[in-house]
Amino acid sequence: MLISILLILPFVCSCLMIASSSRDVNSAFRMGLLCTAMPLVLATALVFKGGQQTDSYLWFSFLEIDVEFSLYGRGLSLWMAWLTTLLCFLAFVYSKSAFSVGIEKFAMGLLALEGTIIGAFFSAQNLVQFLFFFEAMILPSAILIALYGGLKRRRAVITFSLYTLAGSIPLLLGAWYLMAKAGSDNIYALAEILKTLPIAVQTYLFIAFSIAFAVKTPLFPLHSWQSISYSEAPYPLSAILSGAMAKVGVFGFAVWAITIFNKQVAEYSLYLIPFALFSALYGAALALRQTNIKRLLAFSSMSHLGLAVAGLFCLDDVVNAGVAVMLVGHGLTAGGLFFFGGIVQKWIGSTNIKFYGACASTNPIFASIFGFLGIAAVAVPCTAGFVGEFLILQGLFNSGFAFFAVIGGICVICSAAYMLRLMKNVLFGPIPENSGRANVSLSKFEGMAAVPIIVLILYFGLHPAPILNSFENKNEKLNLTEQEMQEFERILELLLEAEDNSANDSLEEYD
Repeated sequence: MLISILLILPFVCSCLMIASSSRDVNSAFRMGLLCTAMPLVLATALVFKGGQQTDSYLWFSFLEIDVEFSLYGRGLSLWMAWLTTLLCFLAFVYSKSAFSVGIEKFAMGLLALEGTIIGAFFSAQNLVQFLFFFEAMILPSAILIALYGGLKRRRAVITFSLYTLAGSIPLLLGAWYLMAKAGSDNIYALAEILKTLPIAVQTYLFIAFSIAFAVKTPLFPLHSWQSISYSEAPYPLSAILSGAMAKVGVFGFAVWAITIFNKQVAEYSLYLIPFALFSALYGAALALRQTNIKRLLAFSSMSHLGLAVAGLFCLDDVVNAGVAVMLVGHGLTAGGLFFFGGIVQKWIGSTNIKFYGACASTNPIFASIFGFLGIAAVAVPCTAGFVGEFLILQGLFNSGFAFFAVIGGICVICSAAYMLRLMKNVLFGPIPENSGRANVSLSKFEGMAAVPIIVLILYFGLHPAPILNSFENKNEKLNLTEQEMQEFERILELLLEAEDNSANDSLEEYD
C-alpha cells in the first residue's frame, strides 16, 4: 500500500545515498534531490487520496503482551507526515549552499530522520511502535548536529540526547505498566483498561506520558535543551527540528495522552490550559530578549507550540482542526525563516541580528521573501497561521474562562513584537561598518525553493478546508479492524465479568 511504501522509502533512499560520490558534489546533490523528492510525491498523493490505514497484525509477543503493528495516515497523522516530507525536501535544497562538502552524508542522516518522524506520525494505534520511532529519531538528529553543528555542537548533542532520553524514561515505565495490565499495546485496549485502575495510578500514568511529550515539544520548564540544540544545529536541520520533530510532541498529546487519558485531561483542563499558555507566554518573552536569530526563532517556536497545546486541552473538535492548520502553517513559516536565516548568516557571517541591515535595498528579492515569512509568522489574515490561531483563541474563549483567550492574545501580540524587530534589523537601517558584509545576492535556486512555502501559506490561509475537512468525521478514526474489534470485545467481556463478580459479592454480603 501507498502508506507502507512512504514509511519504508526514506530509509531505502538513505541507504542508496551511500552509492553517491563524495567527490562530485553536483552528482551527490542530484541524487539527494531525487531521494528527498520521492517521499514528498508519495505523501502528496496520499493527501489527495484522503489518507490510508493498514490492518493490525501481531508483531511479536513478550511476557504475555501482544505487540501489534499498523499504520494510520489520516487527519493529523497524514498532514504532519506530508509536512515532514516537504520540509525535508526543502532542507536538502538549501543544504547545497550551507555545506561545501559532505552533502551525501547530510542526505543520509536527513532521510533517516525523515523516516523516523513519519513513522512516529503514522503510529497512532500501537504504543510500542510509536515508542520505537519516538526514540529512534534522537540518533540521526544527534549525528547531524555532531557532524555539521557549530562550535558548541558537542555540548548541544549531549544536552539534546540527555534531555530527550531522560524525559522518555517515565513514558517507557508508564507504557510498560499499562501494557502489562492490558496484555496489548493497542490504544483502545489501553484506554479501556485504564478505567479499571485506581484514580491515583491513572494520574501518575498521565504525568509520565505528559513529561515525555512536553520535552519533545518543548514546554516550560522542560525546554532548556531547545535553544542550544537549535542554535548549534545547521540551519536546514533547525528547520526540521522546529517544523517537524517538535510536532511529534504535540502529536503525542493529541493522539496518545488525550485519547487514553481523556478523563484526566477533562478533569484537569483548568490547570493544563494555563500551564500551556504560560509556556507560550514565557517563550514569547524569551524571544523578545534575543539578539541571536536562531535562539529567537527557537523560542518563537516554543511560544507557538505552547499555544497549540493549550488549544488541544480545550477538547473541542473544531479547535483540534484549528490546531492542525496552525501546525501546518507554523511548520511552513518556521522552516522558511530558518532557511532564509541561514542565507543571511552566510552573507554576513554572524547570528547576531545587530550586524544585519539594509537587505531591503541591497537584496530586494530576499527582503520580499523574508518579509512575507515574518508577516506570516505573526498570523495576519490570509495566512494559515491566522486560521489556526483564530480557532484556538475562540476555543480558549469558549472554555469558560475568557482570561485564557486574553493570555493567548497577548502571546500573539508578543509574536508581532519580536518578528517586527527581527524584520527591522534584517531588512532596514544602515549596513553596520564592522559587519564584514560582502556584495552578495540571492541565487535563483534559493528563490525558487521559497515559492512552494509562500504558495502553501497563502493557500491554506485562504482555503483551509482540506485540513479542516479531514477532522469533520471523527468517527472515521474510530473505525476498528476486525482484529481490533475482537480485542475490544475481549476487554469488554473482562470488565463485565469483573462487575458481575463484584455485584455477586455485594449480594452475598447483604444476605
